[in-house]
Amino acid sequence: MLREEIILIVKDELEAIAKKSINDLDEDIFFKSRFLDSLNMLNLIIFIECRFNIRLESFFIDREKVSSINKITDYIEKELTQR
Repeated sequence: MLREEIILIVKDELEAIAKKSINDLDEDIFFKSRFLDSLNMLNLIIFIECRFNIRLESFFIDREKVSSINKITDYIEKELTQR
């Protein structure tokens, strides 16, 4: 799967969950920007696990590593290549 496809999938889902638009793929989507609350983060995790068929066990060990769409995409790409 191409990086651009992953970005589009994640961005579309985040915007649907939060009912807000994202213009900056490097914007902090968690607590700093208040884009997602804790329930929406769980929804995002469930979506990513189901959509990409990966486990996100270490997803929040270091939130900074997954704090933006670009960083989430990096994480997904890494998990997909490790299969």
